[in-house]
Amino acid sequence: MSPSPLLVAEASSSLSEPVAAALLTWIAVVVVLRMSVLVERARLDWAAVVLIGSFWCIALLRDRAVQEVLTRWISLADVRLAAHTAALVGAGAILWIGLLWRARRPVRGCVVPLISVSVAVLAGALAWISTPARAVNVAIEELSGWRPGVYMTVYSLPTMVAEILPLITALSLIWNWQQNRARAALGATIAVCVALSWIDGLTRTVTGWMISAGVPGQVGAERAEHNDLLFLLPVALLMLLGMPSIATSLAIRLGKDSASRNIRVLGPMWEDMMAARPEMRLNVRARNTLPQVTEHRMRIEIEDTMISVAPWLTCLDPDPTPPQVCQALRAAYTADAAEQGDQAAAAPLWVGDEKFVLEIAREWARTRSTQVSPL
Repeated sequence: MSPSPLLVAEASSSLSEPVAAALLTWIAVVVVLRMSVLVERARLDWAAVVLIGSFWCIALLRDRAVQEVLTRWISLADVRLAAHTAALVGAGAILWIGLLWRARRPVRGCVVPLISVSVAVLAGALAWISTPARAVNVAIEELSGWRPGVYMTVYSLPTMVAEILPLITALSLIWNWQQNRARAALGATIAVCVALSWIDGLTRTVTGWMISAGVPGQVGAERAEHNDLLFLLPVALLMLLGMPSIATSLAIRLGKDSASRNIRVLGPMWEDMMAARPEMRLNVRARNTLPQVTEHRMRIEIEDTMISVAPWLTCLDPDPTPPQVCQALRAAYTADAAEQGDQAAAAPLWVGDEKFVLEIAREWARTRSTQVSPL
């Protein structure tokens, strides 16, 4: 049975094939690349994959070329129902993201099953409500009575409700923009996406109830003309949000990030210090982690080691040069220096200066091969 003209207008994308293909390729490349290069994949990352995957499925199911293939086996009305089901999956992912993003405590393991069951129930409700329309391959908007209004409410309301938590978090980031402008920009982007989504959802719901109230069917056609624009703008914006994490992860994997560079600088001095004072090492088992964490731990161990030899650094000026510090540190570990120095001496202030410690580490590495000491 051929689909009705209104169903074709509602279920199909108004974009040209090249634009639709570019959108689908863009979404797929960003998602696959991001999950491939991420150094650590948290639950929030997987929730984002589910969300973006639902968007990808919606765009795919609205593509006319894909519909031509699928309608060999199922009706266009069923294809539209599948797209709406994907949107409900996206609503569940948004709620999951909102809970993970805002939660001060770990989100319970039962949350995802509960969200999944809710999505399944809502999808079943849409299938039941749209049964008469799918039986004759027409749009739900072409039915009379309560079905169009209830269908659009069940379809649109979950997304709008799920977006409340992310919106609250986004607005808090915007409100505290002076603390972190990058996070404020992220919040503004999310707020724009939510606003566009709410416009989309509200117009769908209002359209459905106007049809149920007896308003002529042209309302649905007019609504469809703006559907793709309201849907694709948030998708495009959300894809851009993944680019910084891709760049950061690639830099970490290639060893080009600042933490990896600092680790290479600190490495020779840290190795020698840990060999001389192994008791200063923290939990070695936790060392295989992000470069930022590894650098932080190395700096703590280096600082603790320097503090442990503070009595033998009293001979240095308040503002010593890196060569002077290296010489004093090496001398502190020699056998004949064991009884020297002021045992009550406090650690010098430069021990906590990260930039200066890096300069010391560079000097240490440069003179490492020329020194003969227990280090």
